[in-house]
Amino acid sequence: MYYSGQEIIDIAVKIEENGNEFYTAAAGMIKENNNIKGLFLDLAEKEILHISIFQKLAEKFDAESFDFAAEDASDYISHLAESHIFGKPDSGKNLAKTIKTPKEGLEIAFKFENDSVAFYTELLKSARSDSRKLVRQIIDEEKEHAAEIRKFL
Repeated sequence: MYYSGQEIIDIAVKIEENGNEFYTAAAGMIKENNNIKGLFLDLAEKEILHISIFQKLAEKFDAESFDFAAEDASDYISHLAESHIFGKPDSGKNLAKTIKTPKEGLEIAFKFENDSVAFYTELLKSARSDSRKLVRQIIDEEKEHAAEIRKFL
């Protein structure tokens, strides 16, 4: 399946929205104020920032920003998008409902951040011009999020 650059941005926004919903719901399930609850709330805010970055990219979207001419790359991006832990509507909220312990929430969050790095790294390979800088910024932030979560595991 072939995705346009705009469709990829839409997928990225959906992933970030689901991440925000997951982190917000996971924080809400932790009754006492502690470092893990604070981490989830902080990560929820950062997902909103990522949404804003992608929406700005979409506003200035240039057909030259992404090059998905290679079918293999497009197929792989499609696979990553479809298999992403938060690639489907409401998956963030639904997954948060399954959490039994803060540690389980951290494990899901860690997988989410690493899946996001893989998705955006593949996206970066097809990005051009200013898009490269923005996608790199998101990758760096997702890696930072994973490192923050790992401290609690």
